[in-house]
Amino acid sequence: MSEEAKAVQEVAKTTNTAIHAAEKMGKFIATIAGVPMATALGIVDDKLRYIRWERQLKLIDKANAKLAQRGLYRPTRALPLQFAMPLVEAAALEEDDYLQDLWATVLANAADETVEIQLRRAFISILEDMTSLDVQILKVIGAASQNSLYGLSALDRGFYLGYLPERAAGLDDFQKEIPAPKKEVRIAVGNLQRLNVLSTSQTVDGVSDSNHVRITALGEELLRMCSSHGEAEHGGS
Repeated sequence: MSEEAKAVQEVAKTTNTAIHAAEKMGKFIATIAGVPMATALGIVDDKLRYIRWERQLKLIDKANAKLAQRGLYRPTRALPLQFAMPLVEAAALEEDDYLQDLWATVLANAADETVEIQLRRAFISILEDMTSLDVQILKVIGAASQNSLYGLSALDRGFYLGYLPERAAGLDDFQKEIPAPKKEVRIAVGNLQRLNVLSTSQTVDGVSDSNHVRITALGEELLRMCSSHGEAEHGGS
């Protein structure tokens, strides 16, 4: 099959999925609002187009503002279309303001040739699968990993889940009341491990310790992509 035929086939698949979703939503709105199906479909299509357009403009404004803070008033690096389009599309679907600001930072870093980062589509798909809590946990662990005060040696167990997301630190065995890891933190960390940006720590005997984690090389690079000027965030909490 030629590349053109494959492209047409993929577009057809995407279009069919979108049509099915729109019809389903239109039928629902037509039922609850008591309007004709055609009217409901028009409402759905117009609303979705407006939302995407509004978010895309918001993303571009934020990215331009971040570039302007660096003294740049236009992109200095041309982005591959296969990277730029998925990035803008993913950001346009994001409802969380915190995460959309993160997407704007990614776009600004990608468009700034002075920022040494890898333009991998994998980073886009990883960010799409992360919540704001996931990002906060990864950031606090990343910052602590860069801080010499909390830096881990090969013998350290890693960062204890019970202190997250407020701070990242190793378990203090002499602490009177050691906090148990929160359920939402365990879920977030589990997702971050699935995405291979965090890894489970091991004891000196080589046994996995599910209550302690470390940041991976992939996680460090992702944070660089998401941080101001593409630099890993420093500091402890």
